[in-house]
Amino acid sequence: MLTATVLSWLLFFVTAHAYETWHLVDLSQVICPKPTSSMTDAPEFPEYNLGINYTNELQVDAPHIVGFIRASKQAVSITFKIEDFYGEQVVPETTVELKALSDAVPSNCKCTNPTIPVEVSSTFGANYGAQCGAWDEPKCGELWGNITVGAWCCRHWCYASSECPDAYQSQAIPGQYFSYAACNTYAAVNPCQWTQVAEEQDPCTCKDKSGIFNAAMKAKFSDSYGSTCGAWDMANCATNYRPDQVDTWCCANWCYVDKECPSAVASLNPGMEGVLYWSDNVCVDDPALMLQCPYQPQPNVSASDTSCDCLDATMPSELITSLGLDLTTYADYGRQCGPHDADVCDKTYPGADHAMWCCTSWCWVSATCPTARASTVWQGYYWSQEKCELNAEAVSGCKWESLCECRGQLPAGTFDGNGNFAADYGSSCSAWDSVNCKVVWGSDADSSWNTSSDHEWCCDSWCYVNEACPIAKKSWLGIGFYFSYETCDDPATTYNEQTDSCDPLRRLSARRRSGSFSSSRRSWSSGGSRRRSPYAASTSARRRSWSAPSTVSQRRRAPPPPAVRRRAPPPPVPSPTEGRRRSSSLSGQTFSTTPRRRATSSVEASLRRRRTIPETPYGYANRPHMMNNYGGTMPYQTPYGYTGYNAIPQQSSPNVAMYGAAGFVGGLGAAYMYNNMYSDSWGMHRRRRYGDFHNQNFCIVTDPGSRNGAFMACEQCYHLYGFSSCPSADSCRTATGCRYTTPQSYSRDELAATGFIPQAYTPPLKVIFTSITGQGIDTASICPPLTPADVALAEQFNRTMSFKPELFLVLSRQDVVEAVEQTGAGAATGFAPSAALLLMLVLPHLHK
Repeated sequence: MLTATVLSWLLFFVTAHAYETWHLVDLSQVICPKPTSSMTDAPEFPEYNLGINYTNELQVDAPHIVGFIRASKQAVSITFKIEDFYGEQVVPETTVELKALSDAVPSNCKCTNPTIPVEVSSTFGANYGAQCGAWDEPKCGELWGNITVGAWCCRHWCYASSECPDAYQSQAIPGQYFSYAACNTYAAVNPCQWTQVAEEQDPCTCKDKSGIFNAAMKAKFSDSYGSTCGAWDMANCATNYRPDQVDTWCCANWCYVDKECPSAVASLNPGMEGVLYWSDNVCVDDPALMLQCPYQPQPNVSASDTSCDCLDATMPSELITSLGLDLTTYADYGRQCGPHDADVCDKTYPGADHAMWCCTSWCWVSATCPTARASTVWQGYYWSQEKCELNAEAVSGCKWESLCECRGQLPAGTFDGNGNFAADYGSSCSAWDSVNCKVVWGSDADSSWNTSSDHEWCCDSWCYVNEACPIAKKSWLGIGFYFSYETCDDPATTYNEQTDSCDPLRRLSARRRSGSFSSSRRSWSSGGSRRRSPYAASTSARRRSWSAPSTVSQRRRAPPPPAVRRRAPPPPVPSPTEGRRRSSSLSGQTFSTTPRRRATSSVEASLRRRRTIPETPYGYANRPHMMNNYGGTMPYQTPYGYTGYNAIPQQSSPNVAMYGAAGFVGGLGAAYMYNNMYSDSWGMHRRRRYGDFHNQNFCIVTDPGSRNGAFMACEQCYHLYGFSSCPSADSCRTATGCRYTTPQSYSRDELAATGFIPQAYTPPLKVIFTSITGQGIDTASICPPLTPADVALAEQFNRTMSFKPELFLVLSRQDVVEAVEQTGAGAATGFAPSAALLLMLVLPHLHK
């Protein structure tokens, strides 16, 4: 049996690989002319550096080498260097010529049909590896252990000539080489039983954890809760969690996973902390649902807190007109509280599911307001409903959702036993209480008849409405239905208490006496209190904001679009594990990290305490490790290390980060943003010059067209494809990254001589690119337009803010191989047995 130490290490290896992070390289900032501007208010364009922070996915005590993931199959030359936070050299300036790629195999790469030793054939069978065959498929789990299996188990290989581009030395038969390329004309076994085994062993696969639910959870949730990807908390999040706990995660798809999953988050359920873990990084969200998620934390905003007061900010006229709004009518859009989108929601948010949220009141507020939300129509600004009361006319007449319309006659028997009310009471707009109002309600405690002298409500029209109507109040009759006066216009009468009747008299309608809304004039006023009903409990404690739904309903417009994957902050970096040694790497070459001195994270460099990190030999020590990095096949060997043609297939789901060394996006689209905000050539086309060019909102296009997988400014994406096809890339801009679906296949290159141990350096690491050149680098499609003619053309075809990822940098973990210590002439070679070597001892036939 495998030892617990071996199993623990192998499990970490599998998860660490499966969730490695691809760091997006912004080619435009490396290859394009630096943007300049004569505008006096233009900020200085920052230096571009790609940032790499340390997450729980990075095994900091193990050697790592630099790798590149590229879309182009043509040769590319890259010059770069890596420094740590304090400027210490991690990888010296290096120029690598990545070779042109193809899956061609030289004619002299053939199976050699060697004589198979008895000790090999007795274990694996006759002719093992002598010719092409899926030799590992029948017993891959027995040979390698279920934790490391995968699609590679079902691929064909043979012992072959050393001329094969992926020829690696065999350990089972010394002097022989094995190759998968020699058998590339043979299709892999399909279906492959080991892919399912690999998924089952993956700690990030959704798990049914109902067996460990405590009594409190069993009382609240079904047995299937969290067992598969789903928005499990959508309907009851506000009921099951505290107000300060609810957030947009309530609408996210998630499932329970094992603690070892890198994106695992501890459960919030009392008594299950440290026992139950979930992840939303392993599931794909519904973008439309996330965009309009009704849940957000409910912080306490004191009466003295002015951060949520309306800013009286005026939106730029160019932006108002770009939304399709009439500047005369909407010049004050968002300046003060009002239902600004009530009539034009289809213009301001054309891709959204329009509903009652369009008719609620809001205004621009400070970013420090506890309930502030980033606007998706005015970059860099925030809105809130916190200090805004609903406008009754706008809500009751909302054309996007008829929640406040009269619902008709209540169910038969509702008023049985109460002779004061006919069966159609409240079924439509009418002054239902205009006759004998005092007789009916004068002795009713809920009517507050004796605590108020204003009984004009007796003459006002009203009807029963849907419970979800934001301005509805609960019936005094205790029948469980809701009513609204604002839905109806009032007759020209006034209440006469002496006769208990309504006398004809021209008076202002109730709506005109209270706050009024004029869709034509876009004006709001706050008049005196309406003379109608005494207090009745409203549908929710606060009707200024949309209440948590019992089913999927739409929230008012503009929280920023949902994160592709809202990853939790990484847990602490794992502690160093035991050394892992192997006598040599698979390629037969062994490299060593340069001795480094580790710095602590003290801010003052002069006070940093250092310790020595010794020289460490490294390489790929086992076949599954290498093959899992290269899509289930062995990479070709190159002068710089390894290369894998189409190693990452289309529709893969890697973790992608656009983290900058300075802590912000650090360049994604910055060249485009800077140019269209400040470049002299943009002139009249400067229609998106709003907000901070460092920090623009990007979305990922999921529409199946030609731009699938591209990063695009969210405002453009919404207009072109709608909200449901534009999930936000905000979480990609964090150190931990986001989930990304590859729109095409990518190839992988690794630079074998760039090894270093992350533990020796202070993060974030800074990757500085000097040049990137090659036939596959098309400056015309990558660089932002610089001349007026190019700008006009770009605006016409809407190209300026859309670009596809072409190049990523990745850190590939390596195995520690044999370390030699010489204490004198003729000293013996010594090494600490590693998990990989321990597995070799348990399974002597581990390597071919």
